[in-house]
Amino acid sequence: MIEFEKPFFLLFIIAILPACAVTLYRIKKLKESYAAAGEIHAIIRTLRIRTAFWSIGWLFLSIAAAVPLWGTKQTTVVKHGNAVIFAVDISRSMTVADIAPNRLEFAKRYVSFLIERLPETACGLVTIKGLGTLAVPLSFNHQSVLTAAETLSPFNATSAGSNLEHGLRIALEAFPENRLTGKTVVLCTDGGETIGSVPRILPRYRQENVQLIIIGFGTETGGTLSILNEKHESVVQKSALEESILKRYAEQALNGSFYISAADLGSAQKVLQSLTEGDAESEKIRYVQKPVRRTFECTAMALLFFCLGLCAGGIRAKKM
Repeated sequence: MIEFEKPFFLLFIIAILPACAVTLYRIKKLKESYAAAGEIHAIIRTLRIRTAFWSIGWLFLSIAAAVPLWGTKQTTVVKHGNAVIFAVDISRSMTVADIAPNRLEFAKRYVSFLIERLPETACGLVTIKGLGTLAVPLSFNHQSVLTAAETLSPFNATSAGSNLEHGLRIALEAFPENRLTGKTVVLCTDGGETIGSVPRILPRYRQENVQLIIIGFGTETGGTLSILNEKHESVVQKSALEESILKRYAEQALNGSFYISAADLGSAQKVLQSLTEGDAESEKIRYVQKPVRRTFECTAMALLFFCLGLCAGGIRAKKM
């Protein structure tokens, strides 16, 4: 299966349509103006061939710009001991806009920023709304994690409320059983929990030597959101960042765990520094399968077809 690192560039393929339309219009005008000329049919045929070659060349150039990933190759890399599971709260309260554009959108950008700077660290993603769900298992294929992070929304799950305890439990279970060190869970939340109790899962984090980094999204002033009560009536509810509670969770988790507010200056760099330290004792040279970028092949094909288009026009010019 072919994947793309920058799929946005595939939109440039659409430019082929207006280019072909212009060529067809020119051909029509040539037919009307030089219908009696003996060479007109040969010229039109040359235009069609050149347009076809250049269109295929543009197609390959657009694909090359999108950085296609096709096939795998075995490479030798030094893998850091750290494996990171991002547990993101996607409950309704995360849509409050007390930080721009809102808590969840800020969290999505924050998580993507961290993942993009952890190229040699296995990452996974857990979503939390109602119960926790393992969206992406631990993997060195960060594109799948980034894609999942970009599409996070409260509408991804139908369950109501937020069960941070269950989300942290699912994150813990995502690590391989034989992995003893270098395990980190990054919890992105505003601290609102309607179901469960985080302190119940923290003893397992201490026992299994798992670091818990809690990133708070929102402000203590907070904002409001509209929810349905038990009578299915729309009511306005206030939601604020539960900073003191989240700090207490981090203190109880031990193992180098800490809390930080996403709004703090340099917070992402501090989290990144903690994640990249890894476990020095477990760093090893390992053989891993990595997707192969096919940019060179696609660029070469684009140049080939552009040259064929030029040659088609040049050959015709010599004959004339």
